[in-house]
Amino acid sequence: MNDTDSLIGLTETVVDRYDTSIRHLAFKAHEAGFKVTYTTLHQIRFGKYKSIPGEQTVRAIAYLAGVEDSVAFTAAGQPVPGPPLADELPPGADNLSPKSRKAVVEMVRVLVDLEAGNNAERTSSEPTKISRHQSHDVAAESNFGQEQKTGPDSSIIELRGAEAEKYPAPPIEQLAAHPKVKTRREQLDEQTGERDNQGNNGGSK
Repeated sequence: MNDTDSLIGLTETVVDRYDTSIRHLAFKAHEAGFKVTYTTLHQIRFGKYKSIPGEQTVRAIAYLAGVEDSVAFTAAGQPVPGPPLADELPPGADNLSPKSRKAVVEMVRVLVDLEAGNNAERTSSEPTKISRHQSHDVAAESNFGQEQKTGPDSSIIELRGAEAEKYPAPPIEQLAAHPKVKTRREQLDEQTGERDNQGNNGGSK
């Protein structure tokens, strides 16, 4: 493994480079304007640092190791920060009212959380891929379940158990499929025939 592949390796490089103690290295970083403690550097060197190293810590290690900040941030598994956002704000931004400042801060916080979530998704394992045949089977099974639930005609409701007892079935003679039940056309034909018969009977008299 290369010394620049991890913060542990970079910290070891710093110790070898200056041939001095971690405490003295922390003091040297302070002199350069970096806020990093001896305890933090010591724990990073021996792999006991449980938190995510802050930006100041990573930049301090980069400075002490004599490498670009991007090398140290890559070793820490973090994205390389851009220039300070405050330097890119338009003129007059410092004159915003407290309410407007709060709105800007909240918007930036939302964007930071959003990008952090996107980065986490990109670094997570890829979703399981399924073949075209598998996706067809899944869709068919889903459709089958839907047909079982709704049936060919969703207006038809099947009642079972105690619910069915509340609505007893009509006599078989009243069912449309029973041969004794006449269709509407047959009923109209009978009525027309009866009127014709009554007319003929009246005319014969």
